Parts: sequence; C-alpha cells; structure tokens
Amino acid sequence: MNLIVNHVPVSKKCRPGTKMTPTSITIHSTGNPDSYASGERKWLENASNDRTASWHYVVDESQVIEAIPPTEVAWHAGNDIGNKTSIGIEICETGDRSKVLANAKELALHLMRKYKIEKMVRHFD
Repeated sequence: MNLIVNHVPVSKKCRPGTKMTPTSITIHSTGNPDSYASGERKWLENASNDRTASWHYVVDESQVIEAIPPTEVAWHAGNDIGNKTSIGIEICETGDRSKVLANAKELALHLMRKYKIEKMVRHFD
C-alpha cells in the first residue's frame, strides 16, 4: 500500500480541525467511474466544489491518500455521530478493481489495529 499524506488545510468546508477518537470506519464509494485518488484529493480544494463534505482516506489501485488526519473530524457520514467517531475511507471505481479493494482492505486492517477499532460500516448504515 502506497500511503501519501496530503492534508487539506483546516476549513469549514472540508476539515474543521476538531479532534476525535475514532471508534469505527465508514466505507464509501466515490460514485465517480472516472475517479483516481489524486483527482479526488484535488477536488476537496477545487474552487468549484461547494459541498461541505470530506473523508480521511481515498484509495485507488496504486495509492492511498490521507487528506485529513484520522484523529480529526471529517464530513463524510451524513450525521454527527458518524462524523465525530468514524474514519471515512473513499474507494475509487477505476482501475483494477481487485487491486483497489486489496488496498482498501489493507488500509482498513491497518487502521483497525492501530486505533483498536472493531466496527466497520457502509455509508448508508
């Protein structure tokens, strides 16, 4: 797993800077059939992006990008409880799907061990 740390600046839109202790992981799909991790990361700071939404990690077939520290709140879960307790992982839909999923699995297992997390949910949960 090629992990790149490239944090977005603190802002109301993407990274409030609020500390948290993660107790779960929420798995998302980018919903974009043309997405790669680098493009998804750039979108967080794109001037035309007017959504208040973010995630901690984005995964594609060749890399994982950490956009927000996993010990800070991100706007990804759709509710306060999820946002304030869960690490958000976005999975890209391009490239070799088996490699994308293997990278996502490796990342999730790493985070579960590091933060002693036992609960993983899907976004719509």
